[in-house]
Amino acid sequence: MDIETLVERAADGDESSWRELIGHLEPRLTGLVRKQRFARRIGTNEDDVRNIFTEVVQRLRDDDFRRLRRYLAARAERPAMTFMPWLIVVTKRIAVDYLRAHAEYLDRRHSDSTASPGKWVEHGEMPRSSLLDGGRPPVTNQSTALAMLRYAYTELPPDQVRALELWILQNSFDDIATELELDDAKHASRVVRAALERLRRHFRADE
Repeated sequence: MDIETLVERAADGDESSWRELIGHLEPRLTGLVRKQRFARRIGTNEDDVRNIFTEVVQRLRDDDFRRLRRYLAARAERPAMTFMPWLIVVTKRIAVDYLRAHAEYLDRRHSDSTASPGKWVEHGEMPRSSLLDGGRPPVTNQSTALAMLRYAYTELPPDQVRALELWILQNSFDDIATELELDDAKHASRVVRAALERLRRHFRADE
């Protein structure tokens, strides 16, 4: 049977057609997720790829195949419509939702920053203020890194957030001063140090 027929029968509750449909969809959808540029790390992690595919399958089956029936209703109004292009849109949306909820991804869409809408958290060890040299500051573990960055984007002043971002991206204090229109590198260093000190005070208090 072709996919359109399988969709119709699955939407009517035919379990064998549903299983056959999923068998057809799995290689197509997992391949799609692996190739998405926005997914990056997710597309190279088989557990993440499998999780997204499982979420797609679950949503198609939810509420007695409500989404399949919605597709069939839309196709009845637009006969040229076909299932795979429709499902690709659904899969990409689910992949984006999965990316934004990922433990190692920082969603910055609602921050005041003008930088990218999101970024992956890098891990390592945060240096002491006395060791500041304009280099990149790693953080000790995933949960701490994510909590620190979330706190920075929601609680720190915009100039400190931007200075911290530039420092993390290995910009020198001279470059930071130029970007933020500060007096000089010493001024940029003070802004970065102030941001780090606020982070340290906050997380020491939490501990």
